[in-house]
Amino acid sequence: MSKSHDVRGEIAAAAAAAKPAEAEQLDLMPPMRGSMTDGERQRVETAVRQHRAGRPPGAQNKTTREMLDFIRRTIGDPMLESARMAMHTPETLSIELGCEKLEAATLLEKIRADLRPYFYAKQAPVDDNGKPVPGLTVEFHGHGGAQIGADGQQLPPWLRQQGDPTANEKSEQNQRIIDVTPGVSHGKVSHGE
Repeated sequence: MSKSHDVRGEIAAAAAAAKPAEAEQLDLMPPMRGSMTDGERQRVETAVRQHRAGRPPGAQNKTTREMLDFIRRTIGDPMLESARMAMHTPETLSIELGCEKLEAATLLEKIRADLRPYFYAKQAPVDDNGKPVPGLTVEFHGHGGAQIGADGQQLPPWLRQQGDPTANEKSEQNQRIIDVTPGVSHGKVSHGE
């Protein structure tokens, strides 16, 4: 055995011998969940919730609250003003703003799109059966709309034709078959020596 191994063993034995016996301190332990009644537990949880650091959930910063109050008093509520503007038709808004009807219609649609989330929650995309569809869509450059195969089903992207109706057949015929058996040795003969 090495000298360092002996020293480590001696230190470990001395530490184990010097370790005092652990004393029971049951009176210092916090009360266990099972030892409290439901009423006591509810009072403790309420007190903990009230004495948390920081603002309560949903509370605004004082500066933010004051700035929002100032803007509402001086300019008006931006959401209310947008809703009032959305009461126009493209014709009346174009007269009011002195612009084309198309510009007014685009502006009205933008206002309505901004207000829509306050009235309708966004829906997850679903397929024809009502099942959610994955959020990742891969589309290869140059592929247009869906192409239907002979069986009436949509063709996957790798089988779609690109202009030339025989492109798929040519592509399938021109695929190289790789021979995995070594045809060339890497010895002296293959290097011309």
